[in-house]
Amino acid sequence: MAERTTDHGTPPVGRLRTARVMLGLAWAADPRRSVLAFVLFTVQALVAALFGWWLKLLLDGLTDHDDMRTVVAALAVTGSIVGGAALDYAGTRVRMALNERAHHLVERRLALTVAHTPTLEIHETPAHLTQLEILVDDSWEFGEAIPSLVDAANATVRVVTTAILLVSVHPLLLVLPLFGLPMVLLSRHTSGLFDLGNELAAEPARRANDLWELATAAGSAKETRLFRLGDRILTGFHAEHRKIQAIHRRLQVRGQLIGLGAQLAFLVGYFGSIVFVVGQAVRGHNSVGDVLLTAVLAGQVLGLVGNSAEIVQRTARTLTAASRFVYLEDVARRARRAVDETVPLPSRLSSGIHLRGLSYRYPHRDADVLHDIDLDLPAGATVAVVGDNGAGKTTLVNLLAGLYVPTAGRIEVDGADLATLDPERWRLRVSAAFQDHARWEFSVRETVGIGDLSAVDDETAAAAALERAGAGDLPDTLPAGLDTQLGAQWPAGVELSGGQWQKLAIGRGMMRPAPLLLLLDEPTAALDAETEHRLFERWTVAARELRAATGAVTVLVSHRFSTVRMADLIVVLDRGRIVESGTHAELVSLGGLYAELFELQAASYR
Repeated sequence: MAERTTDHGTPPVGRLRTARVMLGLAWAADPRRSVLAFVLFTVQALVAALFGWWLKLLLDGLTDHDDMRTVVAALAVTGSIVGGAALDYAGTRVRMALNERAHHLVERRLALTVAHTPTLEIHETPAHLTQLEILVDDSWEFGEAIPSLVDAANATVRVVTTAILLVSVHPLLLVLPLFGLPMVLLSRHTSGLFDLGNELAAEPARRANDLWELATAAGSAKETRLFRLGDRILTGFHAEHRKIQAIHRRLQVRGQLIGLGAQLAFLVGYFGSIVFVVGQAVRGHNSVGDVLLTAVLAGQVLGLVGNSAEIVQRTARTLTAASRFVYLEDVARRARRAVDETVPLPSRLSSGIHLRGLSYRYPHRDADVLHDIDLDLPAGATVAVVGDNGAGKTTLVNLLAGLYVPTAGRIEVDGADLATLDPERWRLRVSAAFQDHARWEFSVRETVGIGDLSAVDDETAAAAALERAGAGDLPDTLPAGLDTQLGAQWPAGVELSGGQWQKLAIGRGMMRPAPLLLLLDEPTAALDAETEHRLFERWTVAARELRAATGAVTVLVSHRFSTVRMADLIVVLDRGRIVESGTHAELVSLGGLYAELFELQAASYR
């Protein structure tokens, strides 16, 4: 799939579109508070902006001895002070409640977006991964996008009202806000410097995090101590942080110098406006109240310009963070664009799974890792895939699971293009066990049961899956059986060996009772050859049962030829191409790569 690249500091999605998405999220989070927040802060902005006008009327009333105007103006000034405070309090409480709900919603939406992306594209495309990592780091700012939009609306109302009041004194006073334009316009640039710093520092930050994990994680503790790597890791960690600090320091100095110049430009206009209106009042063209109004408005403009610049920067930062979320949603949406909801998923396989001209190339690679694969996986067959490291075995498995989208060619499931099938429905009929499995630190029952969420709490189903995985006796060795908490970091938690964790992973793969496709990608790498052989004998029996029930295809990737020889079909991959296929006897008699690899492995056991 084509990848979209972005310049450093440039939001990957337009801010206007991002603002629309975030307003939609605010409405989804809490419609009533969303409207109330904008109304309260709009009224508050009007009250604050009109405060100077009421002071002008009060002073003019006193000067002209107009008692009625004086009383009304005094009441209005009092009401502005009290009402402004009440509106600020109420608006802040509403915004806090909306902020909390919005934070929760946007984080949940982010997790769902990543989890529901049908392919591994987000995690394996560098440009997408960078956006995800920065977004996770800036998750607080992401959640602040909605409050920032409220602040921006508030500032806009105040700016418009203040401009109208300035015109009421003298049209030339509209020049005053223009002196603040450099501060506002340059704030976008200084905000871009902040984002630029994050993106320039993304790579060294990633390396620093990796080094931190190596220094502190239990998995690397033995080798860190044995090979005396602590000082080397810490040296690298500090070096990466110095790079990060140097990047941010350089950009911060640039931003501060820009901000100082913009503030000096506004101060010239501020003092000039006061001098101009005082001169007008001396000549009798304006009242004393107009001088007071101008002084108040000029002060408000100074605050507005400073606040507006800050709001623009904050809004730009939060919208840039939120734009990364919109970008990732676009990735997820594109990953599903070929789906045709009308294409039915077969309840059982009749012809099988067929690969036609299949090729795949990883992002940022110059060559395909799989080349023009044509392969038939007959319904009910057990297919073994063998080959050296880097031959493309795991890539082929990920394509069959729908985790990758072919660069060229197609995968047909009983004649239907896999790319058009709903990935969620397809995965309900696919089960798998991987060598690089996750260690889910739940109870044993849950750790196995999540392989079929419909039966996650079913002890009988979990026990049966472990039995099929050759680990039926494992719960008996644990303190609380299937209810044992896994993970030494939890109260009463138990740490397992690598082989035990792998058996649980295999158990997860055996949870679904009637898959159409069972993928076993080096699932027994942590087990000995004899145990693997016994397990494959069990899987062969299970495959026969699945063949009768659903016509399921079982695909096994293994480096042990004593196991794969029992498969109905053996596929030999070499540098991303199928070089041989057939039964064990056929391939041995052929005397090709399979026979050579088989003989080399057999000799090592003699």
